[in-house]
Amino acid sequence: MTATILITDIQKEILKALLYFDVFSYPLSSREIYENTAVSTTHETIEQELRTLLSIGIVKQSGDFYSISESIVTNTARRLEGNKLAKEMLVKANEISKKISNFPFVSGVCISGGLSKNYFDANSDFDFFIITKPNRLWISRTLYIVLFKLFSKEKQKLYCLNYFISEADLTINDQNLFVATELAYLIPTVNHSLYRKLLQNNFWYKEYFKNKDEAISISNSDLQESRLKKLIEFFFIGKFGNWMDSVFLNMTLNRWRKKYPEMSNEDFELQFRSKKHVCKRHTYGYQNKILQMFSEKIGNFESKFQIELK
Repeated sequence: MTATILITDIQKEILKALLYFDVFSYPLSSREIYENTAVSTTHETIEQELRTLLSIGIVKQSGDFYSISESIVTNTARRLEGNKLAKEMLVKANEISKKISNFPFVSGVCISGGLSKNYFDANSDFDFFIITKPNRLWISRTLYIVLFKLFSKEKQKLYCLNYFISEADLTINDQNLFVATELAYLIPTVNHSLYRKLLQNNFWYKEYFKNKDEAISISNSDLQESRLKKLIEFFFIGKFGNWMDSVFLNMTLNRWRKKYPEMSNEDFELQFRSKKHVCKRHTYGYQNKILQMFSEKIGNFESKFQIELK
């Protein structure tokens, strides 16, 4: 029978951070591990605990990066290529975010997804987290979808707006590691003060990220307000705008329900959340898959090393 290995709470947090990012085959630096731990500590302590985990063979190192994977060398090389491309793509994504902010009723834009975590490859998209003006989310999204369908497939990859939330209610109901990670890694590109308000309304995410600072406002742009944007917004003013927003919400909700009749109410709510102040669309149950893969990695790791991480 394999003897149980006793480890500290900080070491557990290190391992959980590495296991979560191993879902994406992504080794972490010691600084990133420090930022992804759910216990208040110091970077120096993390590095000290990493040396202990390395000495007993639980964690592996390749250059400046750490992982629990046997493929750490291959994954590190892949990561470095992805980091290099992300640096170039971030400039382009920032420019696109300015264009997005000029769309009707958009009041804030953040970069999300892989690019927000400093990774981009040939299969990546530009993912954006959009904040809209109150009671106009569904008008904004519907007008955007009309334009999006006119784009080429290549251009569509640069304009993935999968999450809309309204200033009227910035609270995100899903409180789990996946959502906390997305919040913690958002890069605000337009309206930094609104980004800060979003984090304040979802401060629960800090339970997972005790040591990670908010993104700074360097290169952050002002909200774009063209004449066309103002004209369209004026057209949807008052009660008419409120009514049309509800119409577009119901149209979208009914279309998605008809398209996915086999989906349970619980799964539909998670993957196609469609409410007055939020629209989330994850067609392939991405959030569930990631959390399930993470849970399996935790279980396999605990079984292999006889370590209790929970």
